[in-house]
Amino acid sequence: MPWQDILLHAPLVAVSAQTGAGFTSTPIGEMDAASKFVLILSMTAGGGMGSTAGGIKILRLLLLLRLLQLIIRRTCMPSHAVVEPRLGRHRLANREIEHALLIIMLFLIVILLSWFPILAMGYAPLDSLFEVVSATATAGLSSGIAGPELPGFLKGVLCLDMLLGRGGRRAGAGPVSLDLVWQKE
Repeated sequence: MPWQDILLHAPLVAVSAQTGAGFTSTPIGEMDAASKFVLILSMTAGGGMGSTAGGIKILRLLLLLRLLQLIIRRTCMPSHAVVEPRLGRHRLANREIEHALLIIMLFLIVILLSWFPILAMGYAPLDSLFEVVSATATAGLSSGIAGPELPGFLKGVLCLDMLLGRGGRRAGAGPVSLDLVWQKE
């Protein structure tokens, strides 16, 4: 694809993947592996906490990155040093950290468990992962696997991914619904 077309289509596809708009101006199946992988990461990250976009949400991703930074920093500190986890000016409570890590872990487990049946049916690994992440993040994009010819079982897997990824407090199902159980303790 010429650079002019890439510059034209890339912003639209990137925003669509991150926000869950589900619109693309170029066939995803024709993209190279690196482009598909970047879109997978974008769909996984999702939108902001108050948005209707799917994914793990940007705030949880920032929290995860902050925790990784803190773990690396602590390896260089004396064992008796006290460092409070912070995100910006906000001190992170253990409950917030545990909640965010639980949501991220459950989101990734759903993706992993849903990816295996599609791989077992002989579909390409990256395209299969793209479909599963798109369904779980409710991004609405497809690499070309999802369609009328997809076996019914795999359609069911992708439908379940959409419910689990989106469910949350609204539908009472999925990784985010464990948030309700978590808060009651």
